[in-house]
Amino acid sequence: MPVTSVRLSDNLLKELDSLAEDQGVDRSTVLKRALKAGVREIRIDEAIKKYQDGLVSAWRAAWEARVSLWEFVDVLEKRGIGFSTSDEDLEEMLEEL
Repeated sequence: MPVTSVRLSDNLLKELDSLAEDQGVDRSTVLKRALKAGVREIRIDEAIKKYQDGLVSAWRAAWEARVSLWEFVDVLEKRGIGFSTSDEDLEEMLEEL
């Protein structure tokens, strides 16, 4: 696995160490989990922006976010964003059933 180095503030390192201690794992494990969660959120945020701008369907946005359509719709609902279905979305939903 490749190694990447980053510069982090003392405060962030303290937060990572605190989480690591609370979870009974090392700092590296906490950092990997945080990065994975952060990348996921960034993908979802970018997909939502494209969806809201009308650039992609909900189905395509979910695919770009690497989540299921159902999970994408759930995120939209939690964020108070309206969901409308396109013909493409309806076809894909029917295929999933």
